[in-house]
Amino acid sequence: MQEQSEISGAATNAIQEISDSNSNSYVIQNKRQKLDNKVDSPRFKGVVVQKNGRWGAQIYAHERIWLGTFKSEIEAAMAYDSAAIKLQGRDVYRNFPWTNITSEEPKFQSQFSTQAVLNMIKDGSYPAKFVEYLRAQSFIQSFATMPSNGGLVCKKLFHKELTPSDVGNLNRLVIPKKYALMYFPHLSCDAEETDQDIAGEDDAELVFFDRSMRSWKFRYCYWKSSQSFVFTRGWNRYVRNKGLQAKDVVSFSLFEFKNGSDVVQPIFMIDAEYHQSFRGGLMLNSSRDENNLPETEPNGSTKRGLKLFGVQII
Repeated sequence: MQEQSEISGAATNAIQEISDSNSNSYVIQNKRQKLDNKVDSPRFKGVVVQKNGRWGAQIYAHERIWLGTFKSEIEAAMAYDSAAIKLQGRDVYRNFPWTNITSEEPKFQSQFSTQAVLNMIKDGSYPAKFVEYLRAQSFIQSFATMPSNGGLVCKKLFHKELTPSDVGNLNRLVIPKKYALMYFPHLSCDAEETDQDIAGEDDAELVFFDRSMRSWKFRYCYWKSSQSFVFTRGWNRYVRNKGLQAKDVVSFSLFEFKNGSDVVQPIFMIDAEYHQSFRGGLMLNSSRDENNLPETEPNGSTKRGLKLFGVQII
């Protein structure tokens, strides 16, 4: 459990470490500045002072792009640095030097379009999603350092062939009741059919990782009118990103470390398997025979000499 605590703690404290390291850089960069400098004078590229005492961030890439308003000058400067990576490349001028943490940002951003990165910066979700990415990467790295007497247990939970309504405009995936009750959190059967931004007492937010260890969040709830368990918010985004259609298959698995009597916190995995069909003139074959999940022995343990997400497990 100590290894789990170290991994989780490192990822959870990532933003604080970024802020602290950038704050130290800020002090070093400004040692030679005169003491009578005005406090509200922006000292970082892309940062502007606002009348309400907050700090704005902007960047120019053929045109002015407003990145949002922030509580501190450092947060605004960090937002500029993050946007500059996507818009102008790694070698562009930065407000803060690269650190072991921020050096992971280019890989993180490579999962998203330019507009998606800018939207995350503007709506304030970028730091939290970057921390999720760091946590996932820490989990992957832990495979390589897993003791030889340790083990990775992979349990394939269930799969479902998608219906037209699962990939339509309803923004929901119906989970078979027997699997919902068996594998997912218990929900009250009195939940309303709403799609609130925050999970309440009668629903839950479930986090899954795909093959590339990109995280996907789904709101999981029970619809009383149809007596069905469903994924709602977040499902459409997954469908669009993976290009899913009716008759494709989504499969769900559970991974957890086992090392003696200790069990590391499990993670849920989701995988898309494409039905054999023509799409845009290209043949996409089912990935069932090319599953990137590790094969399992009858007792549930992984076979040796396998890789998970490109990392040699054992």
